[in-house]
Amino acid sequence: MLRVSTKGEYGVRIMVDLARHYDGRHRSLTDISQAEMLPLAYLEQLVKLLREAEPPLVISTRGAHGGYKLSRNPAQITMGEVVRALEGPISPMICATEGEMVQICNFLDSCKTKYLWARVRDAVAQTLDSITLADLVAVSEDQHTSTHFIALSNIHVGTTLKGEHLDTQAAILPGSTPAG
Repeated sequence: MLRVSTKGEYGVRIMVDLARHYDGRHRSLTDISQAEMLPLAYLEQLVKLLREAEPPLVISTRGAHGGYKLSRNPAQITMGEVVRALEGPISPMICATEGEMVQICNFLDSCKTKYLWARVRDAVAQTLDSITLADLVAVSEDQHTSTHFIALSNIHVGTTLKGEHLDTQAAILPGSTPAG
């Protein structure tokens, strides 16, 4: 299964906290650590990655009122930027890495599954690149949003390589709404 590491998870949580406080004062790592219940020592490592991203995602200020802030408006920072700064390129398999491959698979030319992994990579990248920090803040602060569950065992997706009809069907549980 594809998973984001704790580095990615905690880093995203730092960024959402900073986005929630974008118009306020700088946030100390102690404040973030307490608010998000994350280990302070680990946050120091993560903000270093976020500060050194290109372009930087956070800025720091020293002093009594110092701390961290986003480098730009939350609506201008995509989750793709954040996750890539923390985790590196989206890469479900070595043959489906964003950018240049650092490892070469011996079966690349004859691989029967690289199409699948490229589609997975593109779907993950498109999702991350289409969601901003502002989107996450809006969703997390919307008190009228209820949790929606979709029965994953009832999702059927069929497609062919020749571009025929894509049939998507999902069973929606009571109280939920269709995704999309």
